[in-house]
Amino acid sequence: MKRFLIVALFLASIPRLCFAETIADTTAVSTRINLKQSLAGAGVSLVVNASVTELLKHTIKERRPDGSDNGSFPSRHSSYAFTLASIASHELSRFSPFWTIAAQTAANAVGMQRVYASRHYPSDVLAGAAIGIASAELGYEIARWIYPDRGPRPVLSPLDNMPGLSASTSALLSFTSRGEGLSTGCGIESALHINLPVSDYFGLGASFRMRSQTIYYYGEYRGALNGASLTLDGYAFRGFGVWGAEGSVSVGLLRNFDRPMRVASSWSGLLDISAGIHRRIARALSVGGRIGCDITERPGSWCALSVSLVTKAEF
Repeated sequence: MKRFLIVALFLASIPRLCFAETIADTTAVSTRINLKQSLAGAGVSLVVNASVTELLKHTIKERRPDGSDNGSFPSRHSSYAFTLASIASHELSRFSPFWTIAAQTAANAVGMQRVYASRHYPSDVLAGAAIGIASAELGYEIARWIYPDRGPRPVLSPLDNMPGLSASTSALLSFTSRGEGLSTGCGIESALHINLPVSDYFGLGASFRMRSQTIYYYGEYRGALNGASLTLDGYAFRGFGVWGAEGSVSVGLLRNFDRPMRVASSWSGLLDISAGIHRRIARALSVGGRIGCDITERPGSWCALSVSLVTKAEF
């Protein structure tokens, strides 16, 4: 039940980003800053995040993977990192959309480090990410209400099939249940993708992914299956104004460098089939969600449901 709650929180953060408004395509100066709104947004975001994170931290008692204490849920580092990444995205994307990619990649790195160091389960990091993103979006929504922007409403350009770099954070849910021998729990994946269109509707790309999934033996936690992969991607794209729909197939190799109980091979193939929607929120910047089927070697099941939050910066 808990892992579905984590994914529900994670999914809840996607609509907020899809409908967020930042500095977009206009004839005005794109670096204009509403200082009061920026300060209020960042301040409220941090207060909301700290309040929610600390409340959950001191209410829910979950043993850390390394057994050091009962403060595993949610990941405080991940919650703060994703709040700061969201604040940086709000404030810096007006200068370059690649600041948004850099911020999300840094937050992803913090979350993956907490899992690899056995300080948190992937579900703790996903919960922290959802809390961090939601806190920032709520903070800026309140700030926009208190200090509204003056001037004309931004006009967004259509979302086209353009070359770009994107960062994604994904929840991995294996189609298996705990308690029957070896099984795989909730996992997390962080990835960087590059895509190059070959026509208005099709393109090719490559992705570097890092992932971690919890391993259980008759319901008892035995460690995390950690790995990294490189895939080649093919995708189809169709734009509908500021919205876009995309389907993709990724094929590559996965290197498992942590294998509790030797539950998987050192090397295995990886096939990912997914579909998603994106929305332009600023010049050369779009965000969206993606759902797919992740197929590779894992205990109890070869297939997992992947649910992703994706941020793309266009070249």
